[in-house]
Amino acid sequence: MGLENRELESTLQKEVIKLVHSFGGYVVKVHVSAYQSQGTPDIIVCYMGRFIAFELKEKGNKTSEIQELRIRQIKNAGGIAKAIYSLKEIEETLYEIQRLQPGGKSS
Repeated sequence: MGLENRELESTLQKEVIKLVHSFGGYVVKVHVSAYQSQGTPDIIVCYMGRFIAFELKEKGNKTSEIQELRIRQIKNAGGIAKAIYSLKEIEETLYEIQRLQPGGKSS
C-alpha cells in the first residue's frame, strides 16, 4: 500500500472513530504489530450490545484472503463484520442495528 493510500485510510479511521462515538458506541482502532493476529479488522466496535468489525478500504482496494477469513470467522461467531469503503456505509450499519434492536430508533 502506498503512502497516499495509508494517509487516506488514516483519515477515514479518524472519521469512523468520531462517527461511532457520536452514536454512543465504543470503538477501538487495531494497531498492527507482531503481537496482533494477521488480518484482524482495522476497527472494532461495540454498539447496542453488538460486536462489529470493520476492515477499512480505499476505493479500488480489495481485502486479502486472510482479511476475508477473519470477516467470516467473526460472522460465524455471531458478530457483524465487513469491508467498508466509505463513512456512509458505517453510518448505514449503525442505523440498521438501531432499527433491529428491540426499542431501537427508526431512521
